[in-house]
Amino acid sequence: MTHSRLTALALAFGCLFGSATALAAESVHCGSADSLQIRGDVPAAISFDVYRQLRPLNAQRVALFQAAGEVKRLPDGLTVCEVADDGVDDPSAVLVHVPQGKNAWWVSAANVQAAD
Repeated sequence: MTHSRLTALALAFGCLFGSATALAAESVHCGSADSLQIRGDVPAAISFDVYRQLRPLNAQRVALFQAAGEVKRLPDGLTVCEVADDGVDDPSAVLVHVPQGKNAWWVSAANVQAAD
């Protein structure tokens, strides 16, 4: 996985738990990146390594990483931007940016869909 994909994953997890309500109300402008929408409340991870360590997901593991600031909960319906060239050949994970976020976060490909 590339550094950008890891950074994106990290950002996604960081935003997930702390400001999910604020993020849901914010609009996102993806520019040339693909606009995606989170499907179901999902944890995001700050690095691909953290993302892989969370698999399989369970509440206790997510809570530990969240307390450490490495995981964030992304709310259902949140519009995010896919980091198109993440350098990782793993179709099960997607690197995304969230509204007003500085970092990128890793999320499961099963938890994103094309934005409306």
